[in-house]
Amino acid sequence: MDFDYPLPESSIAKHPPLRREDARLLHVKSGGEWKDRNITDLPSLLPSESAIWVNETKVLHARMMAVKPTGGVLELLLLEPRDVPVEQSLTAASPVVWNAMVGGAKKWKSGPLSVPDSGVDLTVERDGDALKFSWGGGETFGAVLDRLGRIPLPPYMRRDADEADADRYQTVFARLPGSVAAPTAGLHLTPGLIRQLGDRNIPCQKVTLHVGVGTFKPLEGDPSSHSMHGERCIVDRKALLELATGRSITAVGTTTMRTLESLYWLACRWKNSGFGPEREVNQWIHKDTPEPFATFSSAMGYLAERVEGAGFIEFVTRLMIVPGYRVRSADRLLTNFHMPNSTLLCIVEAMIGHDWRSVYAHAVESGYRFLSYGDACLLERRDESLQRTGVPKSE
Repeated sequence: MDFDYPLPESSIAKHPPLRREDARLLHVKSGGEWKDRNITDLPSLLPSESAIWVNETKVLHARMMAVKPTGGVLELLLLEPRDVPVEQSLTAASPVVWNAMVGGAKKWKSGPLSVPDSGVDLTVERDGDALKFSWGGGETFGAVLDRLGRIPLPPYMRRDADEADADRYQTVFARLPGSVAAPTAGLHLTPGLIRQLGDRNIPCQKVTLHVGVGTFKPLEGDPSSHSMHGERCIVDRKALLELATGRSITAVGTTTMRTLESLYWLACRWKNSGFGPEREVNQWIHKDTPEPFATFSSAMGYLAERVEGAGFIEFVTRLMIVPGYRVRSADRLLTNFHMPNSTLLCIVEAMIGHDWRSVYAHAVESGYRFLSYGDACLLERRDESLQRTGVPKSE
């Protein structure tokens, strides 16, 4: 399978639009027709009594500059804390240990790194394959990171983050810090748009998936040979009960869809084998797991019963959604336009079939802006027969 396509550099959005609601929206209907819209049209395009589901993760100020004892500068990209949840590490006092990527690490021979103008004598040392951060003054690591770190813009923007990115590369509902990349479909939503959806009895519900740097890892050949990265999810029981009502679902972003689909497979595993300590959804769980539930909503009801005491469920997902995968949760997916050879294109094909190529070609020709700060598309799920035979066309 080939997920390459021609993406001109001029189509890549390097900066956000003036306002979040200025984004364009390409609406692809379940029958294959499409129509050029604007993100402000979203409330009128979704059925009343349905629900939108978003990812409320918050992007960390995960990029930091540090100085070697010799005076050279290195760039650090923090990925995740070692051995503890990110929330625990961010509220911890000195020291903390994080897995990280270090630009120019081979030139760092020995000695601790220092962070200029930290105000807390922040130093960084190697701790095995990770980095140990130590500082004085009693601040939590989250406070230190917010003050000294920068938003980690994707590499294809080819620029450093500025003050505007601290706001615009976060969703308006971002709450739980832990991501190194934004759930970018959610960047289009505003409080006003969410109120308009609520006026049509379309509530905005929330799950959490902390986006890892692996989201940028491209496919190298057939998706079946791709090694999927793990990402941590947190879903409270209230959300599970909402999912169990059977309302039609619009997933805002591929991260939200992966969370919902992963919940389904976790429920299947526990129903088949008994409720247990297993908290990871493996990459190909959908290939060998029996499905004891007639509907997605019944699976969510089962999960809600299982986690009643804890009040939430936390797990790691490596789920790989590939062409031919049948989406169980969402009837619609609101998503941005993705990089060539991205695993996220596999999710797009699972929703609308291989004719996503025609949709993307139209978007390029029509001047849509691509990638994180770009425009969006609303994809209505097509059944398997239409995915094989339907030919998208302009309405």
